[in-house]
Amino acid sequence: MATLIEPCPFCDSGHLHISHHLLSHSVACQTCKSTGPHRRRLQDALLEWNHTSKLLRSARTLENSHVHGRLHELEDAVRNLASALRHGPANGPNSAARKKSEALEMEH
Repeated sequence: MATLIEPCPFCDSGHLHISHHLLSHSVACQTCKSTGPHRRRLQDALLEWNHTSKLLRSARTLENSHVHGRLHELEDAVRNLASALRHGPANGPNSAARKKSEALEMEH
């Protein structure tokens, strides 16, 4: 039964090498040099490599979506701050005084 090998869990490379040792087998990434667990059966080494790859890639995806959401929150906060600095706070304590000052400037 052929097993598809997942990309490297650390660098996402597909440049992999299957090593056959005297009493074990393992998968190694030729790009970042990471090595999977050594197992007596080749099938077990491949299954563990794939399991690790899937776990780490899904964790990275979850982390990236969390970071992406947080970036949107920060962008909104920066936009609001820039607007407040440019125009003053909409309902801040000085908004009435600012409006009065602007009205006086318009009269002169």
